[in-house]
Amino acid sequence: MARRITTALLLSLAIAVVASALDKPGQFRRLGACPDMGCIFPPDRAHFIAGAKFDVRVEVHAEGTSSPDPNYTLQIQKLDQTSTTTAMADDDGDTTFRQRRFIPTATPPQDFSTYIHTQPGPQETWNFTYFKDAAQYWKARDGDTTTVTAVNVVSSAWRQVQLLDPGTYKVTLSYESQKNTEAIWTVDPAPKQRKAKNVILFIGDGMTTAMITAARLLSKPHSSGHYLQKLHLDQFPVLGHVMTHSMDSLITDSANSASAYNTGHKSSVNALGVYPDSSPDPFDDPKQELLAELLRRRSKKNGGPGGVGIVTTAEVSDATPAAVFSHTRRRDEGGRIVDQMIRGPTAVVADVYMGGGGKKFHANKGGESLNGTDYYAAYAKERGYTVVHNRTSMLAYEGHDKLLGIFHASNMNVWLDRNVYKHNLNNPGSSPLGGDAAALDQPNLDQMVIKGLEVLNRRHREEGWFMMAEAAAVDIMMHPLDYDRALADLLELDSTVGKTKAWLKRNGLDKDTLIIVTADHGHSFDVYGSVDTQYFNSFESGQDLEKKNSIGTYEYSGWPSYNDADGDGFPDEWDVRYTLAAGTVAFPSHREDFQVNVNGARVPAVAQGNSHHHYDEYVPNPDDSVHGGFLKTGTLKGEANNGVHSFQDVPLFAMGPGSEVFAGVMDNTEVFHKIAQALGLGGE
Repeated sequence: MARRITTALLLSLAIAVVASALDKPGQFRRLGACPDMGCIFPPDRAHFIAGAKFDVRVEVHAEGTSSPDPNYTLQIQKLDQTSTTTAMADDDGDTTFRQRRFIPTATPPQDFSTYIHTQPGPQETWNFTYFKDAAQYWKARDGDTTTVTAVNVVSSAWRQVQLLDPGTYKVTLSYESQKNTEAIWTVDPAPKQRKAKNVILFIGDGMTTAMITAARLLSKPHSSGHYLQKLHLDQFPVLGHVMTHSMDSLITDSANSASAYNTGHKSSVNALGVYPDSSPDPFDDPKQELLAELLRRRSKKNGGPGGVGIVTTAEVSDATPAAVFSHTRRRDEGGRIVDQMIRGPTAVVADVYMGGGGKKFHANKGGESLNGTDYYAAYAKERGYTVVHNRTSMLAYEGHDKLLGIFHASNMNVWLDRNVYKHNLNNPGSSPLGGDAAALDQPNLDQMVIKGLEVLNRRHREEGWFMMAEAAAVDIMMHPLDYDRALADLLELDSTVGKTKAWLKRNGLDKDTLIIVTADHGHSFDVYGSVDTQYFNSFESGQDLEKKNSIGTYEYSGWPSYNDADGDGFPDEWDVRYTLAAGTVAFPSHREDFQVNVNGARVPAVAQGNSHHHYDEYVPNPDDSVHGGFLKTGTLKGEANNGVHSFQDVPLFAMGPGSEVFAGVMDNTEVFHKIAQALGLGGE
C-alpha cells in the first residue's frame, strides 16, 4: 500500500517545531504571555495596523533572592515571508506539499531604540509575588504566608512607538549572556480608503446562540414547529463566529474581550487597552492605540477625524464601555476611568456617552468620584458637554453639543423592571445625582441609541462616526441565574437593532453604515425542556424529586405559554404556567424554581456565617425562591455566589458596506482589524 503524507501529520510536525512557543499548561503563572524569565510586551503573535501607536515594555525576572540582569538588550529584525516547496512523494510519486518559512532580509537585526528612533524611559526596578499552583494559592487564602513566590524585576519601556512599514518583525530580548526571548509581530498595511462611513458595534454582553434561540421562542409566534416571524438578528445576511480566549486564560472577562474588539490585541482578565505588566502602577502598563483614538486622528483622505458614541445600560465606566477609551490593567478603577475620558493623555472625549454609573461622577451622598471631583461640572465646563439625568431630558435634547447622559447611580435597571415590574425602580439612593432619591425616569436602550445617533449625525455627518452600544444586563443577569431578566435584555437589544435599521434608512444612512452585532463572551446557558410551574408549585419545599417531575424533556417538552399579542417584540406576560427548563453548568449552590422573580433580580446564594476558612463560603439563599425550588448543588468553588463565563465561540451578525469579511470563524482580535479596514484607520 502506498504511504501517504497526510495533512494531519504535516501539521503535527509543524507544531513540534514551534512547541517551545506554545501556551504552557497550568492555572497559575508568573505573568501572562511571559514564556520565561524575559518578557516582551507586546508578546509573540501581536498584530498591528501600520501607523497605529503602541507602547513596548521588556521585563527581566529573577525569583527569590536572586537579582535580574540589568544589562539586557532589545533588537528588532524585519523579516520577509517567502515560500519554498519541499517535495515528498509516495510510491506513486504524486504527493507534494509547500512549507512556508521566514527568510530574514539583508538588513541584520538592529538595536530597537535606533530602529524606532525613540529612547526608552529610565530603567525601572520593582518586585511582586505570585503563586505557582492552586495548592499554594488556597493555603495562602487560609493564612499561610509562606507559599508565595517572590520575583525581582528590572524593566524598560518605550512609549508611542509606530511601525509604518508593513511586514513581519522578530523582536529579541537578550539577557544573562545566553538567554533570549523572542516575539514575532505582524504589521498589516493601512487601508487605502474606507469602505464604510459609519460603524455601529452592538454588544450583547455574554450573549450566546442558545440565548438567542431562547429569546426567539419567548417572543415569536410559531405553528407546527415553524416560526412565523423571526428576530431582527435572524435577518442579517452575514453570520460569523468569534473565538474569545484571553491572552493567558481559557475564559475571558468583558474587559480584555472588549479590548480585543477595540485594539486588535489580546490581553488578560481585567485589562483595558493595555498588555498587563508586573509593575505596581495599574496605569503605566504598555498601551495599545484604540479604535476610537485612531478614528480621532484618521487621515483626511479617509474622511478625517470621526465621531465617537458610547451607549450602555451598565455603568459608563464599566468594562465594555471603558474599553472604547480607557487604558488600565484594572477595570475596577472606575473613578480614574471617568477622568480618562476627558483628561487622559489621548483623551477620546466621546460625542455621546450614556448609561449608568452616576456615583463615579459626584461626591454627594453615595458618591465615589475621584478626589471628590464634580465630574458633571468638569465634563460640561472643560469639554462642552450637555448633561442630562433622566429619560425626559434626554429625549428633549436637540442641541449640537456633546451629550453626557447618566441615568442611575450604578447599573441601570434592567428592561423587565423598567417596563413591567416598575415597582422595583423605587430604590432609594439610585439617583445619578446622589442622595436618597430613586431613578424613576430611565430611558430604554433603543431610546439612548437613537438619541446618540441623532447627536453623531448632527456633529459628524460629513466625516462619519463609530458607535458602541451595549446590552449589558444580558451578562449582568446571567451571573445571578436570572434568565428571565437576561433574555428580556437580549430582546431589548434585538428591538433596538430593528429600530436602528429603520432610523438609518429614514435618514439616508443605511447604505453608508456597517452594523455588527456580537457578544464579548458567553455563559453556559441552555434550555433542556419545559416546566409545568403549576404542577411544580403543588409540592412543598423539600419535595425535590416531585418538583423535578414537572420538567418535560423530549416528547414532553411542550411549548411554553409566552405570547406577544401586541407585537412589540416582548412577551405580554412573564409569569406564565409553562416556562423553560433552563440552566447553566457553572453555578453556586442554590434552589431553582424556573419562575420569574417579580420583586427584583435573583440573589441565588448568601454567605455562610460559620465558615472555618478565612474566606466566605456561600450557601443557597432561602429567600431566593418564593416557590420553594429544588436544591442544585453548586459546581463552582465554595466562595462563588454567582455563575461565571464560558469559553464557547459567540455569534456575530453583520450587514452593510464591508460586512462580507465578517463571515466564518475568527479570533476576537480580527474583529478590530476588520472594523479598522472598513473605517480606513491607520497609516501616518
